[in-house]
Amino acid sequence: MKISNSIELLDWFKESVNIDSDYSIAKLLGFSRQYVSQIRNGKIEFSDFKALELAVLAKHPEPLKVVAAIEAAKEERAGNPDKAKLWREQAA
Repeated sequence: MKISNSIELLDWFKESVNIDSDYSIAKLLGFSRQYVSQIRNGKIEFSDFKALELAVLAKHPEPLKVVAAIEAAKEERAGNPDKAKLWREQAA
């Protein structure tokens, strides 16, 4: 599965480690439920470190590409298309 934002990473992680709820993810990873809720609602993206941590924990075959895709999403949200383009190129 190609992951292009934090919501997709969250869904992929849940499926990969066979967890059925966002609450369980928060508990497992030591995140607050509010933090996971903000990710789920698209209000924030995972930090580069947390994205990498989730990708590595669930054994994604290309964890650095996951980080690059999420950084691209952050830059797009921030209105930085040139930075987003560079990150997207690295995620491809």
